[in-house]
Amino acid sequence: MKFEPKIYKLGKLRIVLVKEQRESVTVRAIIGTGSREESDIEAGSAHFLEHFVFKGTKEFPGVFDLKEAIETVGGDFNAYTGQNEMGFWVKLDKNNLPLAIKIVGQITTSPLLPSEHFDKERETILEELYMYEDMPNSKAAETMVSTLYGNTNLGRPIIGTVESLKGMTVTSLRAYFDKWFVPENIIIGVVGDYGTEDQVLEYIKKEFEKLINNENVLPNKNVFSWDTQLEVRKTLITRELDQAAVYMGFRGLPIKHKLHYALELTNQILGGGWMSRLLKEVRENRGWAYSIGSGIDEYADVGDLIIGAGLPKNKLNEAIELITEISLGLGGNSKWEITQKELDIAKETYKGRLALAFDKPETVLGVALEDLMFEGDIKTPDYVIDKINKVTMKDIKEVCNLVFKPSTLSIAVVGNYKNLDFKI
Repeated sequence: MKFEPKIYKLGKLRIVLVKEQRESVTVRAIIGTGSREESDIEAGSAHFLEHFVFKGTKEFPGVFDLKEAIETVGGDFNAYTGQNEMGFWVKLDKNNLPLAIKIVGQITTSPLLPSEHFDKERETILEELYMYEDMPNSKAAETMVSTLYGNTNLGRPIIGTVESLKGMTVTSLRAYFDKWFVPENIIIGVVGDYGTEDQVLEYIKKEFEKLINNENVLPNKNVFSWDTQLEVRKTLITRELDQAAVYMGFRGLPIKHKLHYALELTNQILGGGWMSRLLKEVRENRGWAYSIGSGIDEYADVGDLIIGAGLPKNKLNEAIELITEISLGLGGNSKWEITQKELDIAKETYKGRLALAFDKPETVLGVALEDLMFEGDIKTPDYVIDKINKVTMKDIKEVCNLVFKPSTLSIAVVGNYKNLDFKI
């Protein structure tokens, strides 16, 4: 896979350029802040900003101007917010590169945050919150994260709370923007057939001049540490449902841990595809789930492995006990132990998926910008493949024994139950 990112700096603002032969260009900004950088009062600020910056900027002042500028030339755009990052991207045909850079630049440097639209946007976000509350899987996932991480910034919903949203003001939102939208906390990426590097950098220098000249200092970021957990933690949300929404979370690893790639492969074998343990045993062999799988989150200081499923309410105990048995048995001394053959297959699957992922420009930029923001460098596909190839059975056993323990497990269930009585 050809992947040759080039890193530049304009002042403290970092730029990543990835030259590729495409008919499109994608411009993306990643900002190193999210819900974990908010106080209880500020909860939901990053997510609110993700919405609200599109309501008008210095050169696109109307509430529909930004979207109209993108859609009239057939482009696409999106934004997102996570626990420790937020971002915006615009994808246009390669002849409209200056417009793509201008739009992302306006969003990250000159949002108007118009007070006349603030209350309406608050209502929109509250409706989004209520929508997630009404979705059993979303509620189970949110509850599990809260159970796993406890009363900390990582345990709080990204969207915020009803109380924090109702107490939010334009002034507090502007203060959050000014605090975190500083040059050393933002990386700009461009991927596609963009012409010369010098030309792109000139466009960026022009459109991000205000950010480049920003002298605000990046504040200290949130640091997490686990509390003491001695047994499985369970949380039940009782609702009249025909199915049980279940999320299970183990304490995982930080992103730069030496066993990072071993955990990636273990997760793939556990619940990362159609050949995974969970799909084969819970869905195919028993018919207990339509949707079931696992995934990992990794931050600079902490991580998790999460399993999610929709289960028959009369099979809840059996299913959770089976899922736990499979998870705890991956490391050895059980019929669920990962074999060398499975590890070899997982490596080939991982490499194939990596190749497909790099067909998408949004993914190319996501890999580059997130690596640079949170790990300090950009990992090429060749580097990742080399690391994957070097994972051994010893690594797999070590990471399984490190992660899959009852004393690191949290479970949340949304369903029609009075109590939880499964045995772990």
